[in-house]
Amino acid sequence: MKKKILAFILTFALTFSFTACNNNTAKTRELKEVKIGFPSSGNGFPGGVHGVAIENGFFDEFLNPLGYKAVNEAFVGMAPAIHEALVGKALDYVLYAGMSADLSKANGVDHTLISVTMWVGSLWKLAVSTSSNINTIADLKGKKIAYTRGTSSHIYLLKVLNDGGIQFSDIVPLNTTIPDGMVALATGSVDAAVVLSGHEKQLEKEGKVKVIHVQFNADKAVFYEPSVFIARTDFHKENPDVTVAIQKALLKSKDWMKEDPMRYYNLLSRKSMLPIEVLLETASLNIDALVTLNLDEVYIDSLKEILQFLKDYELTKGNIDFESWIDPTVIERALKEYKSGK
Repeated sequence: MKKKILAFILTFALTFSFTACNNNTAKTRELKEVKIGFPSSGNGFPGGVHGVAIENGFFDEFLNPLGYKAVNEAFVGMAPAIHEALVGKALDYVLYAGMSADLSKANGVDHTLISVTMWVGSLWKLAVSTSSNINTIADLKGKKIAYTRGTSSHIYLLKVLNDGGIQFSDIVPLNTTIPDGMVALATGSVDAAVVLSGHEKQLEKEGKVKVIHVQFNADKAVFYEPSVFIARTDFHKENPDVTVAIQKALLKSKDWMKEDPMRYYNLLSRKSMLPIEVLLETASLNIDALVTLNLDEVYIDSLKEILQFLKDYELTKGNIDFESWIDPTVIERALKEYKSGK
């Protein structure tokens, strides 16, 4: 009798385990994809709160209970390729430069501003070939310069030229991706290039390039800009809970960075394959100042100024109704739910 009972218990346990396993597999298989895009210089890791959320699984932590999973997509073509994906509904969300969001919104791409994620000035440098005889911004006149049109590297270049009293029409611009611009600079195909901070180090060691302008060291009021989290409007309206979940994942990422800022920069070093000492040259250990995750007026004013800058340089003729573009309810709800542990 005892043997029969034991056999029954074992059979039941195995059946239950097998059923539970199948159910879990089915649930995993049924998760819908949420596609989150970001611009890439080639390494496929976005850095900031986005990269931290990917590395630690924070997106799925908040999305899985809603029946979704995050698919993060890097775009080497940067903002222009991202905008094509938004229009084609191949992306649901994007984290990228505020300038790019301004440009796309003004040009009719339908998305909603959810939050300003970071206040950055550490991304860009202007590197020149050592054989070009360029020593100052004024020397750029008539020179061939690589940049990526319609991205924050574009507006950075315009600001550098403006600072040096040069017009965009005074240079010979070459529109290319950041990696291709680096190759062109290394091979002497261009005289100068806008480069991501740190990526120029090897060429510097080889004596091929030197840096004549660093965004991080420049006037913050002029050269710093917001990065943003935007949602494709139709998807956001149909799935507001998903948007809130992503914002909560970013909040958790900020807390993770604040716990140990050096842990974050060590992660970024591994993912970007840049030495930690190189990253620390333009690193801010004040995570509260770096990571914003809000819609404070100072950052919205910056986005408005960037839009005017774009119009002044005839990069767009469009306008933005900032009041209708912004959805402040996501931040309010995400903060409340995150703090309560919901």
